[in-house]
This record gives sequence, C-alpha cells and structure tokens, in this order.
Amino acid sequence: METKTKTKLKLKKQVLFKGIAFVLILVSILIFLLFLKLDLIPFKYLILLFLALGMMDGLLYFLMSRKNYRLRICGTLLSIILILGFSLLLSYQNATIHFLKNITALNIQTEKYQVIVKKTSSYKTIDDLKSISYVNDRKGILKAMKEIENKKMKEKTLTEASRVIDALLDNSVDAILMEEEEAKLYLEMSTDFKENSKVLTTISVEVQNEVVTKDVKITKEPFSVFFTGIDTYGEMSKVSRSDVNMIITINPLTHKVLLVSIPRDYYVQIAGTTGLPDKLTHAGLKGVETSMKTIENLLKTEIPYYIKVNFSSVIDIVDAIGGVDVDNPFEFTADYQDQDGSFVYYKFYQGNIHLDGKKALAYARERYDLREGDVARSRHQQQIMEGLSKKLTSSTILTKYTSILKSMEGNFTTNLSLSSITGFIEKQLNENPSWEIESMVLSGSDSFELTAAFPEEYSAVMLPDQDSVKNAIQKMNEIKCEN
Repeated sequence: METKTKTKLKLKKQVLFKGIAFVLILVSILIFLLFLKLDLIPFKYLILLFLALGMMDGLLYFLMSRKNYRLRICGTLLSIILILGFSLLLSYQNATIHFLKNITALNIQTEKYQVIVKKTSSYKTIDDLKSISYVNDRKGILKAMKEIENKKMKEKTLTEASRVIDALLDNSVDAILMEEEEAKLYLEMSTDFKENSKVLTTISVEVQNEVVTKDVKITKEPFSVFFTGIDTYGEMSKVSRSDVNMIITINPLTHKVLLVSIPRDYYVQIAGTTGLPDKLTHAGLKGVETSMKTIENLLKTEIPYYIKVNFSSVIDIVDAIGGVDVDNPFEFTADYQDQDGSFVYYKFYQGNIHLDGKKALAYARERYDLREGDVARSRHQQQIMEGLSKKLTSSTILTKYTSILKSMEGNFTTNLSLSSITGFIEKQLNENPSWEIESMVLSGSDSFELTAAFPEEYSAVMLPDQDSVKNAIQKMNEIKCEN
C-alpha cells in the first residue's frame, strides 16, 4: 500500500514538473514569435534569442527531471520565476503590438462648422434662414454647406472672415458659417461679435487630410519631422491653432539632431494665400498640411513627416512617465484654462523643478510673464521635449511601460509609416548610438501689423529676423549633408 502511495506521489511530481516545463517552453515560443512579429529586433539578435531560450528551457527541464531533490526544487523555482517574468514581457509585447498598429497617419480630420446668427434674431432652425455668408477657402466648408438642406437660402461668399462677420453684424445676411476654432479666435478678438452673436447649430464633417508623405529611407537618409502642438483638448482629428511649431532634423548616419522652434506669432505668408501675411499659429486652423507647407516655404526645406499632439497629449504622457525635470532659468507665474473651463495658476521657481502633466503644459504655454515672450516659451517647449526624452530612455520605461503606451495611444498622430518606425527602432537597437542634440529658436522683433485674419486692425506679431532664418536653414543643410 505504501509503495503504491509513493508511486502515485512520484507520478504527480513528474506530471507537475513536466507541466511547468511545458508552460515555460510554450511561453518562450510565444515570446520569440512576438519578437519576430514586432520586427524591431535585428536578425542577429533574434538568432541569439532563439538559442538562449532553447538552452535555458533545456537546462531547466534537465534540472527538474533529476532525482536530486534540491536540483528539482531549484529548477522548478527558476522556471516559475521565468514564467512570471515572461508573462510580464508578453503583456509588454502585446501592448507594443497594439500601440504600433494604431500609429498610422490620421487621413481624416474633423472640422466642426457653426451656423452663427445675431443674438437678437428669432431664428430657431436652419430652415428659418434666407441667406448665409462664408469664406470658400476649404473643402470642409463646402461639405458643411451640402449638409444644409435649405435650398431657398441664398449663399454669399466673401474673401475674408472679418468681412463675413461684418456682414452678419450689419444685417446683410441672416447667418454666417464658420469653423468652430476659427470662430473662437474672432470671438476672443471682437467684443462686438461676442456680445451680438449666438450659435444656431453646429455641423460636423470629415475631410481627407491632404498631407502627402514623401518616400524617405529614414534609417539611411537625413530627414525632417514637423512637430506641432495644437491648442485644444480631446480629439486629435480636430483642427486648431498651433501652439508648438518645431522642426526636428535627424541624420541617422551621423546621429545628430537639430531642433528648430518657430514662435507661434511669427509673421509669415500662409501657404496657399496671397495678400497679407499672418501669424504662423493661424495656419493650424486650416490643418497640419498648411502649417507644414508654410514652414517649408519659410525654411526652404522639405518636411516629409509630422507628429501632432494637443493639450491632452502633454498632460497624459508626462503623468504616465511620472513627470519631467527641467532647469528653469527665471521665476515666473503661469495660468491657463483647464479642460473643464476653470483657470489653473502656477508659480515656477528658478532652478531645477519637477513638473507633472498640468504643470508641464503651463510651463510650455506661458509667454506673457517671460522676459523674451514667445522665444522663451519655445525654449521651454524644447526643455519639455528633452525631459521626455530622458525619461523615455531611462529605467522609467521598464516600470511604467504599458501605462506610457496607453497614455500615448490616441494622443498623437503621425504620417510616419509603421515600417519606418520599426525600422528606425531596429537600427537604434542594433547600433545603440549616442545622439548629439542641438537646439535653436528663430528670433524676431515684436511689432503690430495688419494680418490676413484681421486685415482692418493691427495685431501683435513677431517680424522674422532674416539672419536667424538663414542661420537655421544653414544648420539644417549642414546636418543633412554630413555623412
């Protein structure tokens, strides 16, 4: 009887050890297949990984199959530890695959158009209107007009948004049609418009993004990326003013990077327009492609790619990595409007400071309490970028990997292809280079000028310093021409 009991116990132990070994081998195979699917690891490392996993699994199975009790226990404990560790790695791999699959160019951008009438009017629906005015300057507004089924309504197209507003205020038309973010701009600038208008209805349309991606082998050729941050929360597909305008020029052969920031109020000719120049930030109202083309014209360079973020992106990503550290050169205070409409106030002391998501956003946005205004703000934005880079290349990424990916998912868009991204990462893993980063901010002089947005009143702008622009062009060309 005792012999049968021992035999059964021995069989149970064998089944247990073989079961653990089977799970370990299965998890190892899954890890290898997922690494293969990710296409991030250089082939030579994949071969080493395959051999290492095979040898490790074989060794642990050998230990667990020994008669020596201590060897079996040692092999079992190591196998369980590895299974738990590999399971965590599998979750990282799955999160990475899901994240990379969703990094695609946002081919569709959402534009919301408001039908605005006089506040004193009695109009309740679009059917009550007899006339409407708008600027025919984008596909979205034509799609919005098609959504308006009032065929009896007369359409009056004008060349400038300010004239459209004037037409409403002087009762020349019953209503006007204007993109939501553009309307906010004029409401901020015109008290008369703000006090004497109301929104009758909002029409949301989707428009094909016109950014054309140029074929650049980013692992073998120098290239530039337009990094833009729009001043809005929520959906990344929305159009809005561009708060951040930064060109990142990368040479993968020399491992040099140049960051060129352009102040948002730079007085430039908006791409696709004639007549008066405007603030660079207003180009964002017509979509990322207009901002890119405008900067291409300014800096006389090709910019094949873009990365677009918004306020929500900054808060979520910075919080996910546990905040960023910056060296603040001057003490200042900052305030901004939170997503819920409330105003947030912060005081930033001189020296090394730690910033959470909301503080990082305030630090990157403030300009009025800074000695150099918009130029200083651009430097702050570069500091935040550098702080993010340091955290993302430190041990932080291991402990907060999945939360970082979740924070980034849906919080930025890019027209970089998945194959370009994975190819670039694979090159970095293969070569493990140290990067040399240089940054500069285009300078200019403050002025008051007539703009395309407000052609009849003077607005605060920054006149470009042509020497600064030429210097940036020269440095970008130097980065691209080095081998």
